[in-house]
Amino acid sequence: MALGTAGCKEENHLHPWGEGTLVGDLGQVVVTQTEGIPGGAVIHYELPDSKDLLYVKALYTVGQDTPMEARASRYDHSVTLEGFGDTAPREVSLYCVDKMEHVGPCVTTQVTPLTPPIQTVFNSLDAGATFGGIYVDFKNEDKGDIAIHVQTEDEQHFLYEPMVHYTSAESGRFFVRGFTAEPRTFGIYVTDRWGNRSETFSESYVPFAETLLDKSKFAVYKLPNDIDCDAWAGNLAYAWNDDFTPELFVHSPGGDTFPMWFTFDMGQVAKLSRYKFYHLFREDYAFQRGNLKTWEVWGRSDTPPSDGSWDGWIKLMDCSSHKPSGLPVGEITGEDWEYLKAGEDFEFPPEAPAVRYIRFKVLETWGGDDFIHFTEFTFWGNPE
Repeated sequence: MALGTAGCKEENHLHPWGEGTLVGDLGQVVVTQTEGIPGGAVIHYELPDSKDLLYVKALYTVGQDTPMEARASRYDHSVTLEGFGDTAPREVSLYCVDKMEHVGPCVTTQVTPLTPPIQTVFNSLDAGATFGGIYVDFKNEDKGDIAIHVQTEDEQHFLYEPMVHYTSAESGRFFVRGFTAEPRTFGIYVTDRWGNRSETFSESYVPFAETLLDKSKFAVYKLPNDIDCDAWAGNLAYAWNDDFTPELFVHSPGGDTFPMWFTFDMGQVAKLSRYKFYHLFREDYAFQRGNLKTWEVWGRSDTPPSDGSWDGWIKLMDCSSHKPSGLPVGEITGEDWEYLKAGEDFEFPPEAPAVRYIRFKVLETWGGDDFIHFTEFTFWGNPE
């Protein structure tokens, strides 16, 4: 019976190696090289000869002495550290850890990070006055996850932030609007997810004056060779109803060839400053299907020819939709979706004449489809 019981006993192949292993038997890494990266470092090492080794951990601090830990498996020969806000040398402690979470002897080494993204982005900042506020241009060559904060004073002279722009895009421009044409000081600084913060850049700007055009005066003005915009229960008039319900869209029937165009009447002659364009509000259609990718905006102040010809029309601007991530069609990030929902801003060149009638000439859609769809647009300027 004893032999039978022993023969039936299951062997536990999943138990950790060396359950009784002493900490000193685990061994330690031998650092062979340290390499600085933007806002971080990579430590290369040789592993000890131990079957019990599970991973290597690195302990260090970032920001205001915030403790951090990075891990690398037993199959790696390096560990990557992130979160440094400057290029000062740092001391890092390395430990081997076994399958019972025993920790081996400490090995210390020094790393020197390269310039972090918050600093390179801050150094690249360029701001200037625009209609109703300011624009901010930035470059983020390391594609770091950063936030660009814009602050100014409220009516009680307390600082507040009208805009925080979160991005990992390589470059971009965003706008901070809603201000009158009076001198106003704006401060701009950059932070990251580890609590690091750049210096603050402050400058006074005078936003350009503009007026939100009265959309109640807008009307469809279909010319003979314009595309239809009422497919799938859509309607061009939905483009200025201030209702962003996804079902209330503009949609052409399809089967048309590029370029394709549509026309509308603003009901007033105005020197246009900018417009905001809203693509179709469906995440599964974001930057694909019939969403506009490249197009032209044309205008005129007098009544268009009834035959739909382009005689007398003046090209006001070229437009190109921007995808922050730069990913291929069909792939989007959270930043892409938030950018699309906020609408795309387009500013008219100062030399553009005052116009009443607008014609959109679509050259390309994101998905290459032979139809277009979008949700809304809003125009600003100075009516005559």
